[in-house]
Amino acid sequence: MKLNLSRRDFGLTAAQMMVGSMAGGALIGAGPVFGQANRAVNLGTFGSIDAQNYIRAKGLAEKTFGAGTKVEFVTVRAGSEVISAMAGNSLDMCNLGSSPMVVGYANGVQASLVYIYKNIVDSEALVVQNSANIKKLSDLKGKRVGLPFNTSVHFAALAAFKTAGLGVNDVQLINMRADTIASAWTRREIDAAYIWVPVIPKLVEDAGTVIFKTGDLNTAAGLVMFDAFLVRDEFKKKNPDMVLAFLKDFEQIATTFKQNPKEVVDTMTKFLGVDEAAVMRSLNTFYPVSAKEQLTAKWLGKPGEKNSAVVKTLQVQAEFLKETGQINALPKDMNGLVDSSFVAQLA
Repeated sequence: MKLNLSRRDFGLTAAQMMVGSMAGGALIGAGPVFGQANRAVNLGTFGSIDAQNYIRAKGLAEKTFGAGTKVEFVTVRAGSEVISAMAGNSLDMCNLGSSPMVVGYANGVQASLVYIYKNIVDSEALVVQNSANIKKLSDLKGKRVGLPFNTSVHFAALAAFKTAGLGVNDVQLINMRADTIASAWTRREIDAAYIWVPVIPKLVEDAGTVIFKTGDLNTAAGLVMFDAFLVRDEFKKKNPDMVLAFLKDFEQIATTFKQNPKEVVDTMTKFLGVDEAAVMRSLNTFYPVSAKEQLTAKWLGKPGEKNSAVVKTLQVQAEFLKETGQINALPKDMNGLVDSSFVAQLA
């Protein structure tokens, strides 16, 4: 399959990623997949406080996917790497933002959005310098805004500006990597930044104020912003029981993340070598969506249902990606990216 991928670092392949294996342990809740040996799953993780690393840390992988199943944890650095790896059949499941999903879909990558990982509410936000005299979005006209281009926050920023009557030429957008924004902020080289946690609290502590959160787009523009699990279609067709087993466990882990943060902090600080504050920032901005709610038109909708809120958001993102040259043509039917059949089995 020939790809025309232009989103950030799409040339990177799974060969550049770190791959690790973990297995064993007792599983919370969901039963194992029985009766099939010599099976394998490549499960992606961003190396952060996510369900995949929780499974890894607790030694639950074998029980989730079944005895004899080879489970590989593939560490990725960007959504573009997830799409590239799935195109190369070296990654089966991973959570990621919706923008790279659309880029992959537009370029023929055979994968499906099967479950909403989290509702993005306040883990992405627009922060302004207190000294810049910016009180509302319309005050950004002519101001310097730093953000990483071709990402979910790039889309969210332009969507936010549009609600205030601002076009792309009304604001000085500066393309910056997430790890360079804080230093540019300290040097007062930018007036504002649209970025994600953990950068947001650093900017707020350094004379900054949040004036818009990505979650505000729901009310302001009718868009639902989310991260979701993407599954390679061939793997999904051959191993639907493994996909379902993982999603069942994810639902229980998501409950643990919200109801027992102390246990998660204890586990993840030791496993990832991060401090308690970093884990709590992640947990405090994690908003799972129940399977029952995902089946409504506000999210994925029921199997076969067309033009749910998620699909409408994906369509708007596709238009944005086309306008900014990240895809060459709009997909004919964005409904084809969404498969809510697994959610229906969980609801």
